[in-house]
Amino acid sequence: MACAPSGDAFVCCFARPAFRMSHDAPDGTYARRVQDGDRSAFRMLVERYEGMVFDLAHQYTDGPEAAEDLAQDVFLTAYRRIDDLQDPDRFASWLYGIALNRGRDYAKNVRRDTYPFSRSEQEGTHIRDNGAAQDDQLVADERGDQLWNALDELAPTYATPFLLKYRNGLTYKAMSKRLDVSVSALKVRVHRARKKLRTLLAPYHEKSRS
Repeated sequence: MACAPSGDAFVCCFARPAFRMSHDAPDGTYARRVQDGDRSAFRMLVERYEGMVFDLAHQYTDGPEAAEDLAQDVFLTAYRRIDDLQDPDRFASWLYGIALNRGRDYAKNVRRDTYPFSRSEQEGTHIRDNGAAQDDQLVADERGDQLWNALDELAPTYATPFLLKYRNGLTYKAMSKRLDVSVSALKVRVHRARKKLRTLLAPYHEKSRS
């Protein structure tokens, strides 16, 4: 595969595909062409998902310029790792996972001293899950280092849906569509993530009470 471009020229350096293909062609068609060495096909994927990636990046950053930088980093990472994509037809969920991980890295490393769920709270979105006050305490009271360090201990299978629900405020139905996982499976994963996080954060709670 051709070397990935870098810097501000990342998107514009991908020429429009010379081959004839409908703009309605599935993601897998473009992704396979990129894997075969046709980097121009990646431009179509960027144009298709740049809005989604930028919106997600904006939730982890403090302004449009930082969001653009993060979004570009997401696409650059996806381009470099495209050969690792085993099922090209699931490009969207794969890309979304990369965006979440890069967003987590940004929040942990760049905004480490900020309140990780502050944007949702400022917008009046309070975390609720079956009225479980203990889970509210889990998310609302833990500061960046403690919560992000605990999240790093979770497998992506559990950390990703937890972040989508609590950090991004998605419904289970929306999460299911994004990740191509059933609602029932996502509920189980979020429940297990909360349970594991409570265990990991218990020492911090005990210390704060002493």
